[in-house]
Amino acid sequence: MRKNKVGILASISWNSNDWQDPATTEDIEHSNFEYVKKNEWMHEDLNFAIEKYPKESDGTFIAYTPLFNRLPSLEESKYVDIVFFRSLNYHTKQNCIVGFYAFPEIDRFDREADHVLYNQYDFGNVKSKPQDIVYFSNPVIISDEIVLKYNYLPPGKKLGKMGYNYLFYENVIKILDKATDLNPENNKLKKVKFRFLTEAKYKSLT
Repeated sequence: MRKNKVGILASISWNSNDWQDPATTEDIEHSNFEYVKKNEWMHEDLNFAIEKYPKESDGTFIAYTPLFNRLPSLEESKYVDIVFFRSLNYHTKQNCIVGFYAFPEIDRFDREADHVLYNQYDFGNVKSKPQDIVYFSNPVIISDEIVLKYNYLPPGKKLGKMGYNYLFYENVIKILDKATDLNPENNKLKKVKFRFLTEAKYKSLT
């Protein structure tokens, strides 16, 4: 048996509107992505706007992370069961895991639902069903020291310089455990964690 990479931790720019509306001017100025500063907007602004804007005809909602433009293999990523988004809160200077898309599809997806904002936010590269999209009211704070201490990343790994890390099953569970502790009233989070404890565990070992 071999361990499969069942998760990805991917970077996005900070959005003071909880990724439910366009970013503020200050967010743009403090982005850790140069293209965001140059173009004065970020494509990931609506990542957690599932309650505000239309879903696609297949019932999914689409998000974006610029790091998926750099993945060495989309084929390998097809087996990923969760995408965590991390972002640098420039107010507190802390890296935070702010939420996830569980049981996703990863590819390029054009938004076809009808909304004026979708003329600008016209595509993304990860999508999930709404019940599998979870935003943390209380994010999981991370750093190189924290991820090593609590096994949020594979052994010996630090936060990826390219902006993403692959995760094994045990890393995903550690992050979900901490997120649940911080967000005890989030029932969607609890349901996704239960699915990982039952369904995803066996996939990770085959």
